[in-house]
Amino acid sequence: MGKIKYTSVFFTAVLVIAAVGGIVPSVWGTNGGSDLFEEIEPLVDVYNKNVENIPVIKSFIGEERIHANISLNNGSALILAITTDKDAKVVSFTKAEISDPTIRAYTDENTVRTIINSGDPVSAFQDALNTGAITYEGVGLGNKIKVGVMKAALKIAGFFM
Repeated sequence: MGKIKYTSVFFTAVLVIAAVGGIVPSVWGTNGGSDLFEEIEPLVDVYNKNVENIPVIKSFIGEERIHANISLNNGSALILAITTDKDAKVVSFTKAEISDPTIRAYTDENTVRTIINSGDPVSAFQDALNTGAITYEGVGLGNKIKVGVMKAALKIAGFFM
């Protein structure tokens, strides 16, 4: 259960920090005054401190360039660039467009806030995936296959939560 929880925290961060990067404002991802980025940023450290507890994550999220698009309530979008290293740790998390992404993730502000504020973020994340409130796709054939396997694994893991 703990491993799935940290995986969910990562994917929440990935969708909200996805496209993973460092903290640099960008013309691509203005947040229209929303503090959502600032709320998500601390999750990167939580994830990085616990990534070793999720051995399987390295095979799915190691060395990725993630483009995350979060539709904000004010009609703008928060675009995140997230980069992970071979150990699946987030090395860069920024408000920016990422060049040559390997994964694209999409969600909206309400979904992210629901997960962040949930008493059970794992279940809230799984619900968001199941309902399509969070979507993600691989870029390129190899990444599409990898993401397909990851989606299947998450569905199977959902039966045990």
